[in-house]
Amino acid sequence: MAKKEQQENTEEKVEQTEEQAPVEETEQVVEEQPVEEKAEVVDAEKEALKAEVAKYKDLYIRGQADMENLRRRTQMEIEKTSKFAVTNFAKDLLSVADNLERAMKSFPAVEEADEQTKNIIVGLEMTQKEMMSALNKNGITPIESLNQVFDPNKHKVVQEQEDPSKPTGTIIQEWQKGYMIGGDRVLREAIVVVTKGGASHVEVEA
Repeated sequence: MAKKEQQENTEEKVEQTEEQAPVEETEQVVEEQPVEEKAEVVDAEKEALKAEVAKYKDLYIRGQADMENLRRRTQMEIEKTSKFAVTNFAKDLLSVADNLERAMKSFPAVEEADEQTKNIIVGLEMTQKEMMSALNKNGITPIESLNQVFDPNKHKVVQEQEDPSKPTGTIIQEWQKGYMIGGDRVLREAIVVVTKGGASHVEVEA
């Protein structure tokens, strides 16, 4: 009887051992899965961080470029404002310069004038010289027109005269002097008379 019970106990132990083996394998598999999952999570986090770094790097570069463009535009606006700040004032002064020139033309030649008239002419010449000097200091210069080719950006034609001896579009009279400001901007167009009937300037140059 005791031998039979001992045999049954042995069989129970074998069964328990067989039942425990798969459990240990399952536990081992369960322990290995989290490691792989963690590796995948870490890789995903790395990729997300790389993408975020690239995003902020791009934003930084764009921000720097925008700031540089803004700096340049601001500098250009400052220079432009400074350069043409005297435009309205200069236009008013041009009327004074025109009147001075008309006054000088109304007087006879110096050698033909009496002493008093000579003094007036000399005074006008000095005043005109000082005014032109002040205009030049502020970047305002007269447009050279006589015997030049008509330029629609600088000249305004009010009359044409037949003159086959000169190329068409040659300026032969200046009714009102024109002025530039800053060297590259027209402050006031010159009012001129040009020739017609002659060869074109292109033909003459050819």
